[in-house]
Amino acid sequence: MGGKSSYVRAVALLVLLAQTGSFVPAAAMSLTPTDAIYTRMGARDNLFAGESTFMVEVSETAAILRGATPRSLVILDELGRGTSTHDGAAIAHAVLDHVVRETRCLTLFITHYQSLARVAQGLGDGRVRCVHMRFEASSPNTNTDASRPQNDEREEEVADEEITFLYEVADGVAHRSYGLNVARLARIPRRVLDVAAHKSREMEEGVKARRLRGAARLLGDILRSGEVREGEDQLEHLASSIEQL
Repeated sequence: MGGKSSYVRAVALLVLLAQTGSFVPAAAMSLTPTDAIYTRMGARDNLFAGESTFMVEVSETAAILRGATPRSLVILDELGRGTSTHDGAAIAHAVLDHVVRETRCLTLFITHYQSLARVAQGLGDGRVRCVHMRFEASSPNTNTDASRPQNDEREEEVADEEITFLYEVADGVAHRSYGLNVARLARIPRRVLDVAAHKSREMEEGVKARRLRGAARLLGDILRSGEVREGEDQLEHLASSIEQL
């Protein structure tokens, strides 16, 4: 909905048009010639070959990792979503690390795994840049009923939150996903949205609590640390953890 996939598709088409000497719909364009454009996008299975959606996904990724060179353009869209969260995030992390450190090619890597943002910032000595699709979030003007619990009001506000996608690329990481808004636009029943908002809030608070406990432990380790260099590394990690809170 935000335009991520459309953006990376446009980049691939612009590179192809520019290298063939065609007109490019841009005021200016600077690029390095590529020897190939590799893409891994969408979700589909291959029933005739007995391959599941995730098998097709990782098979295509494996072909890219074998064929890509430092001169290639690689586009990976939502890698790892066909399996469990932990396995998916681990595979996405490993593939991103490989294309940055080993292949060292120009890569556009789309993900909803927010944990990868901190990992990406430490890869490749500054060669990785995090960006997101801009949006504006606004809450509806509703009358507050003093008899209703505050948590119920917050969950209703989350379910009704209005998101306006601006279709512009901006620096930094989007620290939240807005799937509930998309579900509302798809006309998911309100009762289902209310349950989803409640569960989303529960999981969000649980993640924040774990991060807070981890930051507190890390702060204690820093205060007890006698190594200056080790303390500096831990401080950087602590600052990143606090930023995510």
